Amino acid sequence: MTSEADACRYIIDLIYERTRIRLHDGKEALILGRLGKRIRHHGFGSLAEYCAYLQTRANDEEFTLVTDALTTNHTNFFREPDHFDFLIEHALPGVLARGQKRFHLWSAASSSGEEAFTMGMYLSEHFPTTQGWNWRITGSDISTKVLEKARLGIYSEDRVKTVPGEWLRRYFQRGTGQWEGHYRVKRSIAERVAFQQVNLIEDYRHTQMFEVIFCRNVMIYFDRSTQQQLVQRLCRFLVPGGYLLIGHSESLNGLNLPLRCVRPSIYQLA
Repeated sequence: MTSEADACRYIIDLIYERTRIRLHDGKEALILGRLGKRIRHHGFGSLAEYCAYLQTRANDEEFTLVTDALTTNHTNFFREPDHFDFLIEHALPGVLARGQKRFHLWSAASSSGEEAFTMGMYLSEHFPTTQGWNWRITGSDISTKVLEKARLGIYSEDRVKTVPGEWLRRYFQRGTGQWEGHYRVKRSIAERVAFQQVNLIEDYRHTQMFEVIFCRNVMIYFDRSTQQQLVQRLCRFLVPGGYLLIGHSESLNGLNLPLRCVRPSIYQLA
């Protein structure tokens, strides 16, 4: 590979092939910034040298590290809170059968775990296990790096500022000593949330169906054909009448899907 421009084009095509995320032209500075650590790790002097290594000798782990570095993961606790209110007040009461106490939710782009743990807090408040409710949450992401953070369930003080004070005391342990200024999700929630790596544009399997799936602020990165394929796959894992919630800036208008729009960003399996 002879030039940095060719190397950037190779990385752009690589990320699209692996994730269907299109890094548009003009992202050279971002690519160099995000991959600088890997370039230095291998002792290369340029992005072109690193790309030549990717093309000839790199293993699967190296490609995973490239994907981790270049996929954006922005999230916070209680993001778009009206979705959690809808989950509790409408989605679950509507989809659960009479007497049904067991159900599953999926945070399909959970990043470092804030969305999945927010679900857990809401469920603990309104569907407490002490009253016989048996719920589980699956959190997934393409990035192994953020999944490691999610499994730890430890967040700095600035990351939990959006958690109401009463809930922070109820559902988090405050760190001391070397963990001063950090909070860990309590076991009562953490043990009911399982994280796994899933690439939403590839074929994947789940051992259970889900009453509600959150897949928010992901499709804005994809073209329409990829959005169609992604949501079709998600629908395979919804129970009849189950709900799919997407980001407020996203829409499924114009896509051929077995879903009806309940309200903007909220869809139900027809």
